[in-house]
Amino acid sequence: MSAEMVASSVEKFMGTQKTRRTLGEYVSELEVLGRLTPTVQEAVDKAERLTRENDFIFYLAGALTGVSEEMKARYGQVGDLITTHQKPGAKMFGYAPHLHGTDPIAHPDVSPEEVRDIDYIFAAVVADGHFNFMYPLAHGNAVEEAWAEAANIPAVYLMPESMYTSRLIRGMHNILSTIIYTDFETDGLPQVAQLLDGIERATK
Repeated sequence: MSAEMVASSVEKFMGTQKTRRTLGEYVSELEVLGRLTPTVQEAVDKAERLTRENDFIFYLAGALTGVSEEMKARYGQVGDLITTHQKPGAKMFGYAPHLHGTDPIAHPDVSPEEVRDIDYIFAAVVADGHFNFMYPLAHGNAVEEAWAEAANIPAVYLMPESMYTSRLIRGMHNILSTIIYTDFETDGLPQVAQLLDGIERATK
């Protein structure tokens, strides 16, 4: 990313007024619906702890079903990179669902309803931003992008240079920037680092 693109993205991120419901409001909705299961309550408790301990929570959206462990590792790499930012007032946490309870292989006993309700907590209720992996294509992260748009949560897309996405997904109004890479580790991760460093510097 050019310095100008980083500066513009950081300015938009810092100036965004999110329209998220509170965690308490969401828990009340789940109770009314009879969906506050012990597994979901565990996720609520985790969300409360993470929001107390961090200034920014980033949701890492990406395909999980049928995806290789090598590909999933990319989400973890971005999560680890986010968590290296621990400046007072800018402590960051990257939430990757497959590492925290909703991986289809590692957590097969979590029901589809629980997956939806848990992922919504971290994607639409406590998230300050999204890093959305557009490759490989998946249903889930398209849904999560729609949740983010509805809550006015800024999203950064990540995709290889050869990929072409639909006009609908490119037209969402909460897109902060799009990181295009030829090799993820060589020129994808460094662009993520540039953006995170910019947010950290902008935090007083």
